[in-house]
Amino acid sequence: MQRQFFFSAAMALVLMLMGSLAQAQSDPRQVVMDAVDRMTTRIDAEREQLKADPERARGLVREELAGLVDFKRITRMVMGDYFGHSSKEQKYRFLEVFKNSLINTYASGITLYEGQQITTLPMQEGDLRGDYARVRMEIQTNTGKTIPIFYTLFSRDGQWKVINVYVNGLDLADTFKSQFAQGMEQYGDMDKVIDNWTADANIDAGLDSEEGSKE
Repeated sequence: MQRQFFFSAAMALVLMLMGSLAQAQSDPRQVVMDAVDRMTTRIDAEREQLKADPERARGLVREELAGLVDFKRITRMVMGDYFGHSSKEQKYRFLEVFKNSLINTYASGITLYEGQQITTLPMQEGDLRGDYARVRMEIQTNTGKTIPIFYTLFSRDGQWKVINVYVNGLDLADTFKSQFAQGMEQYGDMDKVIDNWTADANIDAGLDSEEGSKE
């Protein structure tokens, strides 16, 4: 249970960082460092209100994400081969369902950040390739465990936008893509997959698998 709660907190941190990553700066690493400072300050300042009002927490996460994460690119990745077989209405409906599912799932974890150490690692060779960048981070848990996180970003019109996140080796876009494909196998109907979509179950299962292999 503690592991699941920490993962929710880490993912809330990831989502909130995504919002600031869209700033028009040429150094993705510096953008992440600035985002950490701004995000943690906001959580500390609004902690009691966020605990008392889940809607405020969802609104805070939504503010950080609105228009700044490349949800169109991400949802296309998640739908995979089914993207080309879906209607325009289905594409946009899934985009909204996917985004709202992430917001609702991880807004509940934002106050679980209570000063855990966050380190943005130096850029290495290969972390910046044309319009793509990788920014790596480590979060120290209360038990002393280090959780590696890195973001894949794409630059368009001078703005960096997140298109994927890896948490403790877990590829979130690939995890969601598998979840969507499994839904299509189960229901055989895209509208039913969209109607029944949740963003949390398969992530927690995947994290348990990753951690179990290291114990």
